[in-house]
Amino acid sequence: MSFENFLKNMPEFETERLILRKLSFDDLDDVYEFCSNPNVAGPMTWETNKTKETTLQFLEAVINGYAHGETGEWGIVWKESKKVIGVAAIIEWSNKHQSIEVGYFLSEQYWEKGIVTEALDKIIEYGFTELSANRIEGRCDIDNIGSQKVMKKLGMRYEGTLRQNEFIKGEFRDTQFYSILFNSC
Repeated sequence: MSFENFLKNMPEFETERLILRKLSFDDLDDVYEFCSNPNVAGPMTWETNKTKETTLQFLEAVINGYAHGETGEWGIVWKESKKVIGVAAIIEWSNKHQSIEVGYFLSEQYWEKGIVTEALDKIIEYGFTELSANRIEGRCDIDNIGSQKVMKKLGMRYEGTLRQNEFIKGEFRDTQFYSILFNSC
């Protein structure tokens, strides 16, 4: 079965502190709050959201993508407040090679609390057990130390750095690659 078919019916996950669920238009204010923070957007390929309209366009693309299996974003909901505090996602996949790439971003006030690790642990488990992925990878800007720590905590191995492979915010940037294989976890 293709990843697209699984993504059309993305499951909801629950961890000790989090709920991972599909995003909705009701999440606009929460998502705008962290997407409008330059510290959150800084290491990302997308620009800081200066208006709620920009965030609404992101949500529209994600919500429309759910129906066609074209998007794999889960809102990270902090159980205590019921607030969306970030996004964890399957951002790329290959049915032929049985591989997926995960991505994430999180509200600054929740950094360094193990939240992304907790969320991605569930998504990686889903990728290997339900999606039958052989390889799950992640990548980050060379200066994004927090993301490097997350991927290492998840058991991903550093594979190398692509030099100046992305043009982000007016400059060429290096990207570090990490991965975990099904038979290594």
